Amino acid sequence: MIKLQIQSLNHLLIKKRETTSNENTIVKPVTTLFSLLGVMGLLFVMMSFFPDQGMLIGDFKLKFPTTNEFFALSEKKDSVLDAKIDLVKLIDSTAILQKIDSTLNKQKQDSIYKSKRDSIIKYKLDSISKVGKSIQGNDKAFASLQQFFVALENASNKKVRILHYGDSQIESDRITSYLRNQLQKKFGGSGVGLFPVIQVSQKWTLNNEISEDWKRYTGFGKKDPVIKHRKYGALMSFCRFTPIPNDSILDEQEEFEGWIKIKKAKLSYRKIQKYAQVNIYLRNWNYKVTYDIIADGQIVKSGSIKPKTSFQKIQASFVSTPNELEIKFKGKESPDIFGISLEGNAGIIMDNIPLRGSSGTLFTRQDADLLKVMYKSLSPNMIILEFGGNTVPYIKYKKQIKDYGNWFKQQIRYLKKINPNTTILVIGPGDMSVKDKTEFVTQPHLEAIRDAVKEATLSSDCLFWDMYEGMGGRNSMPLWVNAEPALGASDYIHFTPKGAVKISQIFIKELMKMYGVYETSNKKEKEKVNDSIR
Repeated sequence: MIKLQIQSLNHLLIKKRETTSNENTIVKPVTTLFSLLGVMGLLFVMMSFFPDQGMLIGDFKLKFPTTNEFFALSEKKDSVLDAKIDLVKLIDSTAILQKIDSTLNKQKQDSIYKSKRDSIIKYKLDSISKVGKSIQGNDKAFASLQQFFVALENASNKKVRILHYGDSQIESDRITSYLRNQLQKKFGGSGVGLFPVIQVSQKWTLNNEISEDWKRYTGFGKKDPVIKHRKYGALMSFCRFTPIPNDSILDEQEEFEGWIKIKKAKLSYRKIQKYAQVNIYLRNWNYKVTYDIIADGQIVKSGSIKPKTSFQKIQASFVSTPNELEIKFKGKESPDIFGISLEGNAGIIMDNIPLRGSSGTLFTRQDADLLKVMYKSLSPNMIILEFGGNTVPYIKYKKQIKDYGNWFKQQIRYLKKINPNTTILVIGPGDMSVKDKTEFVTQPHLEAIRDAVKEATLSSDCLFWDMYEGMGGRNSMPLWVNAEPALGASDYIHFTPKGAVKISQIFIKELMKMYGVYETSNKKEKEKVNDSIR
């Protein structure tokens, strides 16, 4: 009996200890409430006294929202609606007004909302319609443009070449491909134009494969230290299928072979899929190299490249576009292949030349003699330079902006000097965003860099198109990113493929409008001449 009582007592004591332990681990609601109030109070104090512009700690900037921003969350709903309304800027002015009106009819018609609607309409008319789409230049620049239009007018009988240089914004033949197709449809021409053996980003307009030993060497960015010269050519790069030779060349070394196969890019524009000739631009070093150009299994051209050949263009023509084109090289050492071009016998040839990471200040650093002879062989009617974006994130001081403008001016004037009969058109950087607290806003120095590029261009008697204003100006990139479908990429820097088409449409519309003015005035001049003859 006593033993049972002792066991019962121990059981009760254990139960009490467990109950007491559980009670101690439960946090009371009052404690939770005071903890939350304490944290909120601390945050409120920090928001009240923390600098509005944030505090710079090394390269890192610490920011807190202000009290006004914190208690204005309800205004976010209006800003989202404003962004949706602004997206309609990307279509046309008629659709914009209709969309704004239909959206406004679903909302309360108070004075605040009406004011927002009016500011949107004014922004559209002022920023895009009047400024954003115009190609700018002085009398000399427009005289050069007229010279280009004369070439377009005669494109049915001769080639008209446009070299489109740019940074990663034009990689994969973005922007260029749409412009090329529109011009080829209007003025004739075919083919994708120039491309390197190895591409940084595969063009969707080109279907090619190469043997495994090819390597690409670039004349910009981080250069390969084994290259002791600056002979990179008009594409600012060359490719080889054997290593760069050292000082001790052995005559008895074996022969190597490198090949390139090109098939039709069936998903690209039809004009681009067709071509009537292939041109190969190269130079050769120490040994003779043989080559074969094979179309659908049949050799259409064979030959050899002599040693110490400083520059050569190899050309082969076709009655009809081959389904598969193969180019084979064989020798103890590879030649430097500057580029291969697929093109028609006449009409528009537009070359997509993306230079990832470049700020456009590389032309004067190339071998002048080689660049001149290759440009002479290509004979471009227009050179488009689309740069500036890669400079934006690294600019911190006004002097850097001024220096960049001067460097870019040197490039333009150098290109004019070695291409005296070529029209030069510069496309400024588009809008680029950086996150400021909870919003994406235009990069701080972007407009100043755009202005520096513009001044360098216009003071050099060349043409300038403002892509930044063409997009819609300040803080327009978020509108492109949030469009349906998206026109801007999630990095708030690049265009999506659809966005690249959209910006190309804005540009080509302006160029063709100016060509229409030229065509009309030229027609009137011809009529006057005919009347005087009669």
